[in-house]
Amino acid sequence: MKLKVSVIGTGYLGATHAACMSSLGFEVIGVDVDAAKIELLTAGRVPFYEPGLEDLLQKEIASGRLTFSTDFKAIADADVHFICVGTPQREDSLAADLKYVDAALDAVAAVCKPGSLVVGKSTVPVGTAARLRERLLKINPKVDLAWNPEFLREGFAVE
Repeated sequence: MKLKVSVIGTGYLGATHAACMSSLGFEVIGVDVDAAKIELLTAGRVPFYEPGLEDLLQKEIASGRLTFSTDFKAIADADVHFICVGTPQREDSLAADLKYVDAALDAVAAVCKPGSLVVGKSTVPVGTAARLRERLLKINPKVDLAWNPEFLREGFAVE
């Protein structure tokens, strides 16, 4: 059985992660609320600098293993969901703004099937995963959560 994977957030981390997971043979769908970004990625164009990613993206789209959408319902049958959204600094303090992480978790939890796994890749403060686990249990108690933050080196992520 091949795992189906979703990647929530298609910025630098998400788009790179989606293309690389697809290159490993997984069926991957990248989802983002930014329709312009999804349009670019669907056309095989990368809106940021990462050597080798555009070629990999085009190859994986052509293989049929990699698709993109703005519709969260499209991820409902995925087995593993990677949250790769931004965590910018809050305007009113030095703390991370977790509203995008919270929104991504809520969107995934609302549509994912029982037994699926949500994996956070976004960099978050200590204690966030425990808080999100409680949030997830209230929305969809038959889904598991893990956190594995990613620290990609720009310009070398595809290598």
